[in-house]
Amino acid sequence: MKLIYGLEKDAEDVDFDKLYPEYIRKLSKIHWTPIEIAATAINWLASSSETKILDIGSGVGKFCILGGILSGAQFTGVEKRENLVQEANKALSKLSIENVNFIYSNITEINFIKYNAFYYFNPFCEQVASGDWIDLNVSFSDKKHRMYEQYVFNQLSKMPLGTMLVTYCSQDFSPPPTYKIHDMMFDGLLVLWARTTI
Repeated sequence: MKLIYGLEKDAEDVDFDKLYPEYIRKLSKIHWTPIEIAATAINWLASSSETKILDIGSGVGKFCILGGILSGAQFTGVEKRENLVQEANKALSKLSIENVNFIYSNITEINFIKYNAFYYFNPFCEQVASGDWIDLNVSFSDKKHRMYEQYVFNQLSKMPLGTMLVTYCSQDFSPPPTYKIHDMMFDGLLVLWARTTI
């Protein structure tokens, strides 16, 4: 059975990446979520068609697109690079998926209360990285890194009980203490959190 766009159900990342132009494919290994990781996170988060998942720093939309393929949940990706949002929408236009959309915006403009689950793949690491940037079309600083992480922390603090969060390769980010680890895989790189107390 076909998965999408001529890909088999057991498609690998190199196959999925054919949705994108070459310059995007070259960034895949470092910057886009591997299919195996995404499928696990989606299985955790996408409990029903009522689930509204926000991908914080969605890049070219790989996680959201896979979510739209593998579940009936609603996926929204927010990304501050306009060219990446454009590539995400181009990839999406090749598919018959109606439960995915992308927003060109800074995370600080997003009210989390519209969503009930979140995916966080170290979206602000470029701010403090010494290399492997997506591009140099945005400015980087420790101050921005702290500001973005604090904004996400504050927004998560306002969410109701039962809110779900998946972090990937984000060991330096600590959610509010009201979130407890519910599951963990891939040597602790992928963590499922749930808000359990007020």
